Amino acid sequence: MAAALACAAGLVAAHAATDGFRAYTLESARRLQALRAAASLPDLALELADGGRARLSALPGRVLLVDFIYTRCETYCTALGSVYAQLQQRLGEAIAAGEVQLVSVTFDRERDGAAELRAYRARHGAQRPGWALGRPESPADVQRWLNAFGVVVIPDKLGGYAHNAAIHVVGPDRKLAAIVDVADLDGAEAAARAILARGKR
Repeated sequence: MAAALACAAGLVAAHAATDGFRAYTLESARRLQALRAAASLPDLALELADGGRARLSALPGRVLLVDFIYTRCETYCTALGSVYAQLQQRLGEAIAAGEVQLVSVTFDRERDGAAELRAYRARHGAQRPGWALGRPESPADVQRWLNAFGVVVIPDKLGGYAHNAAIHVVGPDRKLAAIVDVADLDGAEAAARAILARGKR
């Protein structure tokens, strides 16, 4: 009886901790939360690689697709660069109409200046418009950006970082509407188009 009660208690705890057995990691939990209730984002600012600065609210585009990178990364960030180059093609019409903007934010503020960010974009052959890159305005703002989007960055003691990577879909109200896997090009495109379609009803 005691064993059965302990097992039942464990199942109840697991059910609560995993959002009804739907989230088995912190990453999947944050993605489920974004889908369940769009979270408001603070109006943080970026120093843009192409010059000037802009707050989140002032970035062009009814829909923003936001990722977090550092330009020396050879794993997730390389994949994200390739994905963004492809999304520029897939969403070209919406980007040209000013409805969608791709945004890459570096969390390696001290080493990623405007030149490094532009070189990162160029490495992926993405010379078309619609992809803004920037760094937080101050060292303190780096953590504010990460916290706002639920991104975790851990120095790897080798000069790089371990970090979770995803595409964050931000709506015209500048709320975090969805978080899509890096490899899910179809999902990122569909999420952006769904928000645009809702605005036309």
